[in-house]
Amino acid sequence: MTIWRRLQSSAMHQPLLQRSLGVLLLACLCGSIPAWSQTRSLPDAPGTWKPWKPLSTATGASGAKEQAATPALVKVFESELLAFNAILRRATGVASPVGFSVETWGSVAGYKVSEHAPGQPAAGKLPIAGGFTFGAFPIFEYQKNGKTVREDTGETALQQFLVNQIDGAAFDRAAMPDWGSLDTDAFQKPMPQGQVAGLPRYGDALIIARDPAALWTPLTQRAALDLVAKARQVVVQEFETSLASYTDRLAVVRDPAYRAKRVKEAQEAAAMGKMPNPQAFVKQIEDSIGVEEASLVKEVGPATGTGKSLADAKRSLSEVTDWIAKLSAAEQAAPSCYAEKGATLRARFTTVATAGCRPLVRPNYAYFNAALPRSTPQVLIITGIKRCFDTADKYNNEANSPSPSGCRANRALVETMDKDAIRAWLR
Repeated sequence: MTIWRRLQSSAMHQPLLQRSLGVLLLACLCGSIPAWSQTRSLPDAPGTWKPWKPLSTATGASGAKEQAATPALVKVFESELLAFNAILRRATGVASPVGFSVETWGSVAGYKVSEHAPGQPAAGKLPIAGGFTFGAFPIFEYQKNGKTVREDTGETALQQFLVNQIDGAAFDRAAMPDWGSLDTDAFQKPMPQGQVAGLPRYGDALIIARDPAALWTPLTQRAALDLVAKARQVVVQEFETSLASYTDRLAVVRDPAYRAKRVKEAQEAAAMGKMPNPQAFVKQIEDSIGVEEASLVKEVGPATGTGKSLADAKRSLSEVTDWIAKLSAAEQAAPSCYAEKGATLRARFTTVATAGCRPLVRPNYAYFNAALPRSTPQVLIITGIKRCFDTADKYNNEANSPSPSGCRANRALVETMDKDAIRAWLR
């Protein structure tokens, strides 16, 4: 029975919740074994560490291509992941699995230069970014053809480790409505939240690095407001396009030749259809033209419809561009902070740190030591901490599950893995 449990390389750049996927028990769907209600979990059964899945079978070539990484370079990067795998295998909490078996595999992340990301290096200029997945799968047995069959597969909470990934996608990235849908590498800084298993927690992740706080660089107030201006300019352009379309249509509807053509077509249709009251049908067409004209006039006018929306969008754009123009050089260069609950633009974007304000940052690409080979691991981020470590939340069923697999095994791994050996693995 084949169970597919692989994460695609593109998943490394998806939102965190999507990256922390469970594993589907496909066997239930295809009917090869009885339903789950007829299975029996074996929490005391000894498990195993299964062989490493070669990188070529765990991820496609797209990530390596996007990162301009040759097959030889990817092979060296995989050897680093294997060294990390060996460190984890020595973690006392999971070295001799009971009630679960362990599978591990790696992946190469994708890479995309954001449209609004000054300073982001081109592909091939940064260390290879990838991931390592640890999965503790439950042991159970079931009856098939009168025989007892034991399996160590199924659905579990995977533990993700990200290597050399410091962008916002590695964290629980908060929305920035003022930036619209702009493609940017800027984001709200993950805030420190104490420690978990002796490791600093930032947002929903644990970080092992020379200096976790140095992974990001402050976004200036000017840069933050420029993104607001660009987002609002997009809105203005969209309304301008719509207004131009409505204006062109209004000119057509008001053209006497267009009206005459529509009336003639209506007359011909009435005659061909031998309508009992052709005059009424023609009038109906004439009235529909008038209705359309009235609707278009309302749409392009400054008081309602698209005309009003465009005027409002232009005022919003002027609000931010006028503000930028009044900023001094020092104010433009000051680190920006975002207060989500601010009622106005100036209340949301501030340079004064407050309790409800999160600093805005960009990845500090200069953090990486460019003198090292690109295959060298320099930063390790452990994601999805809330899912498995926040046991104080009584409604967090996964974290509080009594099963030895999944979250319990993930916690045992992180708590007992050799942090010093991992720091030595990172360069």
